[in-house]
Amino acid sequence: MSQLFLKTKTVGYYMVQNANQALYSQLFSNAAWVKTNITLTASQTDPNSGTEAFTLTAGAANATMLQSIALTGTLNRTFSIYIKRVTGTGAISITVDGTTYSVETTTSIWARYDTTLTASGTVTFGIKIATSADAVDVAWAQLEDGVASTYATNTANRYTVTQITDADYPSNTTRGCAFLDGKFFVMTPAGDINQSATENAASWAALEFIGTQIEPDQGVYLAKHNNYLAAFKQYSTEFFYDAANATGSILAPVQNAAFKVGCASDASVKEMAGTIVWMGQTKDGFGRGIFRLQGMAPEKISTPQIDKILNADSLATVYSWSANVGSHLLYGLTLVTAGVTLVYDFTTSLWSFFTYLASSGVTKTVTAVTAAGVVTSSAHGYSDGEITLIAATNASFNGWHVVTDVTTDTFQLQATGAAFSGSGTSVKHTEAYFPVIASTSANGKQYMQHATSGALYEFSQSVYIDAIGAIAARIRTPKMDDGSTKYKTMASAELIGDKVSSTAVIRYSDDDYATNSVFRPVDLSATRSKIRRLGNFRRRSFEILHLKNALLRLEAIEIEGA
Repeated sequence: MSQLFLKTKTVGYYMVQNANQALYSQLFSNAAWVKTNITLTASQTDPNSGTEAFTLTAGAANATMLQSIALTGTLNRTFSIYIKRVTGTGAISITVDGTTYSVETTTSIWARYDTTLTASGTVTFGIKIATSADAVDVAWAQLEDGVASTYATNTANRYTVTQITDADYPSNTTRGCAFLDGKFFVMTPAGDINQSATENAASWAALEFIGTQIEPDQGVYLAKHNNYLAAFKQYSTEFFYDAANATGSILAPVQNAAFKVGCASDASVKEMAGTIVWMGQTKDGFGRGIFRLQGMAPEKISTPQIDKILNADSLATVYSWSANVGSHLLYGLTLVTAGVTLVYDFTTSLWSFFTYLASSGVTKTVTAVTAAGVVTSSAHGYSDGEITLIAATNASFNGWHVVTDVTTDTFQLQATGAAFSGSGTSVKHTEAYFPVIASTSANGKQYMQHATSGALYEFSQSVYIDAIGAIAARIRTPKMDDGSTKYKTMASAELIGDKVSSTAVIRYSDDDYATNSVFRPVDLSATRSKIRRLGNFRRRSFEILHLKNALLRLEAIEIEGA
């Protein structure tokens, strides 16, 4: 019996798929059963002399009662149902796929009938009455994989979730769990790894555990990496393999694979794309970084700039997620206290900020917008690089923009179009962390779960993302010095990446973002998306900010000297 293991830190559960996958298998009056030209009469005598049967009466030829369920895999599916003839002599048939019907020889005596077909995807099963006014009694429908088995009642759910009550299941566990060679594994804060019985999450034995071996620090997260278990602790990480031990735990430590980088936050760990990403720390002085497993060794992927942000946060509330969008594999980490979401793109090896834009609640009047995107808004109070939502002007300018070229009564938008004159609005928005706590994929789409509402939103280039507020992508590059502390002249900087009909803004800092240049627009659809005349520098880093409903997918910044 296959199971899905679920857990919190203090309670474990397991979920099994019911043998009977038909919903409301005894209640044909439920809307899950779609009746076409059929009327029902409830409380008829069933095969056990109870009153769970229904009479189906055909109001027209080929009347049907069907149910559709989306299933995975291509398997033999069997539909069965008890039938007793009431009136008429026309054909009574049943189906497991909604297309192929099996005609059954029914009598006035209760009998169970079944049909089996190979089916996948959405299956439609049920009964058809060929002749108008014919009637049959029916009871106890069942849809299952394989051949017909003993009937089992099912109601509103195809799955059953049961809490683990075995006294030997640990009362306190770390985040994370693993399944290896038929057994479920959890780890305690003391670093002990407990195992379930084979293929049975309900059963645990008191002596079937192994303690972590290398360091006595506290357990933080248990993960699976290839065919090994990875036990992340505060300041170290160990690996275990299935040694097929006859008694106690089947696990044994992988010699020479442990390393002294631990886990600073259990919520930072993501098992993704054949590796594990986490926020690591060591015992040798304070300092955090983002690591991924390269084989069975830690590889640091965070930059000094990212590490500064990690080290400044209390880690009171942390979210992490992964997503694969447009061939770009992303790892997202939200630090709620600091109010930032850091995103690493494994395709480009770049870090960026994802933010949620919240309204300031202050509306400014826009009296004009030139064809070149210069806005007139008296005493607007904006500063270079602030984000505003323009509305009630025209299609050329309505939407999200970064304010640049600021004067007392004007500012520049990253758009051109038909000039506007009238009474539009501008509302300043501030950036907060990206409100996503989890991500999943289904049917070729990526979905993100909202941190507050719990709702799922599609996360892709083809869908408007304003359902959760506009998304701003902010990228900061490491400092570059070309191997020399001497002054150098930069002629141009070109953004290399996908061509999209959108505009980003870019600025630079020569003092680790203590001060910045003004933002300058870059047309991402242009053949050469570049800015020129960038002056002298010793060490320089760039910041790119992008709004709109198109994903920013950059590969590099190409720099040219004078």
